[in-house]
Amino acid sequence: MEAANPDWEGWVEELTISEQRVATELLEEYLQRIQGRDRAALQKLGCALGIDEEAQHKLHNGNRFERFWALRWILRLDIDVKTEVLQNTSKDYPETRAAAARVLYEQEQPDAAQAGTELLLQGSESLSVLGIDTLYQLNKLSPEPLITSAKGSYDKWTESRLIQVLQVIGEAGPSKPDATLGWIGFLFLSESPNVRAAAAQSLSGYGWHKDVRSAVDIEQIRADESPKVRRAVYRMLGTWDDKESTDGLISAIKTESSPRAAIDAIVALEDQVAQVPESDLSTASVAAGDWVLRSKYGNKEAAQ
Repeated sequence: MEAANPDWEGWVEELTISEQRVATELLEEYLQRIQGRDRAALQKLGCALGIDEEAQHKLHNGNRFERFWALRWILRLDIDVKTEVLQNTSKDYPETRAAAARVLYEQEQPDAAQAGTELLLQGSESLSVLGIDTLYQLNKLSPEPLITSAKGSYDKWTESRLIQVLQVIGEAGPSKPDATLGWIGFLFLSESPNVRAAAAQSLSGYGWHKDVRSAVDIEQIRADESPKVRRAVYRMLGTWDDKESTDGLISAIKTESSPRAAIDAIVALEDQVAQVPESDLSTASVAAGDWVLRSKYGNKEAAQ
């Protein structure tokens, strides 16, 4: 590794089959941890061991497990594979789709966001941990590919997949003004409180978006029957920070029956909670207000 031109081929020729297997195992371990010039040198060792050719062969001709193995090595050795090849050889199984999308992201392919998102969102089942993280990485700066793909197929997904995608949208950076987000607003009509709560989470910070404001009825969603949903809605309204959302939060603390939800509403209102006389607050909100004061200032300062 320290040599200017390490003779990996000559060294590999001296290894027994067992030694080559151990070298491959160690190479896999090191490539997960090493970056920079040393990583580039180790990638050449992978080629000397013939892993690059084996990965290409298995990608085109292997079963699902061999293709997954191939994609892992394509990523570690930074093997150049065209986007269309990755799409066509990996689309049949969730684990290979996730691995192929990760290759697109790590190699910074120009069309990585669009192609990788489309790969990940095929099918309807829940995404793996790798799939969720890759979906976020591909869309974290500009989630338009995810929003566009989700709009056309979200109604075919399982509930768990839909919630995962909504969570990624909520964590990603803001979309452009012309992104279509109204479909998320209609999810507040879902029978599942988990979906309604995830919809609220995904729309945090989107109070400025015309599609969202036209699809979301603040008075309706702030009175949701589920305390879990109301909590998510209050947090969402706190990020919208305009008169309509503030009025909705003020109305909420006058009627809220759940102490935990009342805490979220009061925290979302911040100093504007002082606009409401204590006599107008619900019992839960009075208790929540005391708790917030004590948490923020400590017992002595809250008492004063």
